[in-house]
Amino acid sequence: MRIKMVKLRMGGVSLPSRVLGDRAAPRFGDLRILDTDDQGLRRPVKLARLMEHDSQVIRETLIDPRILWCGDNRFTLTGFERIRNRHGETVEYAQSWLCEIDTSSPDPRPDTLRAAPYKDR
Repeated sequence: MRIKMVKLRMGGVSLPSRVLGDRAAPRFGDLRILDTDDQGLRRPVKLARLMEHDSQVIRETLIDPRILWCGDNRFTLTGFERIRNRHGETVEYAQSWLCEIDTSSPDPRPDTLRAAPYKDR
């Protein structure tokens, strides 16, 4: 599912709605939700991943996602974000994503099969 996502927390702290537009640039991509085994937690976990369009590159991951709200082509996912701090330690913060279904048409790919018309002088 193609979405536009904005993070609602920074370092586990909720961002006030008045600064969301200033500090949080929206990210675009494909949302995938899956079950996998987590070696660090030693248990199965559910993951929400924001992937680049038409690619296997993971841009963002949310651990144990839950839907809090849904309506008007938007929904809120909440869970945990795992990052490394400046000391190299793995830290998990509470995180929420405001997701909007991206209904815009994808960028058209250039047509490389057509040649420019021949012009005779």
